[in-house]
Amino acid sequence: MKKIYVFLIVLISLILSIYLFLLFYEYRSQQEQVFYNYTLSQNEMSLLKDGDIILRHGYGFVSDMIVKTLNDSTGISHCAILTKYKGHWIIIHSVSSTLSDVDGVQWQDLRTFINQSKKKSIVVVRYKHAKDDFDLALIGSGAKYYLQKKIPFDNAFDLKDSSSIYCSELLWKVFKNEYNVDIFESKYRPEHYDYMKFDTFLDTSNFEIIIDHRNK
Repeated sequence: MKKIYVFLIVLISLILSIYLFLLFYEYRSQQEQVFYNYTLSQNEMSLLKDGDIILRHGYGFVSDMIVKTLNDSTGISHCAILTKYKGHWIIIHSVSSTLSDVDGVQWQDLRTFINQSKKKSIVVVRYKHAKDDFDLALIGSGAKYYLQKKIPFDNAFDLKDSSSIYCSELLWKVFKNEYNVDIFESKYRPEHYDYMKFDTFLDTSNFEIIIDHRNK
């Protein structure tokens, strides 16, 4: 009986330690976010086009773990699609309810999205093989389709399950639907698609880098 009590005390102490660590980690991330007030310049805003893809390293423990788990030299933890709504720039992305008030595919004001990104982490890229601006904007239209469907976030990261979507899976589906192109095909075998790394969007044979804050 005594061993059980000791085990429970150790277990509770461990859980409490993890909770306090995560609490401090998130608090520090929030303070860093408030301090920096990250934005794009007016000149950079003028470079954007409907259908561009925006990449970032977000704040918090989850974002940092994504970068470390993927072992991705890009330092990127999240991706989204740029489009316009009533003349204003927004992004469409898929986020878990553990990080957002809404689960799955959702829109967010661009300035808010950038302000919630780590300083010097924003990258904007453009699909090179779009014929013109109208063709490029199909990416934004494709994202709006999934937004209207209110697809939930894919916490299992299972590409075979079309009822839910994670962030890079959203882009993968949009490109398949609009251009019949598998943007990850040249880099990963289908059985490895659960590990869609963000360096795909930095492949200059398919994407033009419009803005890159990482080396500033």
